[in-house]
Amino acid sequence: MSNLHILEQVISTSLEPMMEEAEENGLWFYHMTELGEEIWCSPPFLRREQAKGQLIIAPEHWELRNPVGYMSKLARDCQDIINEYNEMARRLKIQETLELVTHSTHPADPR
Repeated sequence: MSNLHILEQVISTSLEPMMEEAEENGLWFYHMTELGEEIWCSPPFLRREQAKGQLIIAPEHWELRNPVGYMSKLARDCQDIINEYNEMARRLKIQETLELVTHSTHPADPR
């Protein structure tokens, strides 16, 4: 067994308490890379990636976060792309525009 493989095993094992907490509370793993990119992983996804030798990142570099925050970020990113498309269409005098439409499967709160 190589030293790298042992290190990967140690990191995966040290993440177990966080894995349990994430699974119990519906949280996801969040990491900000040195390049400023966000990584969001559900516990099952992170386990699969680590089994393939990917995303072997020590616990102190992960935060547990509610994935709804990630969904909000995705919606903002989508809206930014739509805005960019619509601005290009306006500049090129193209009559087509895009619109982000959301649908909720949750019934309205009767309160």
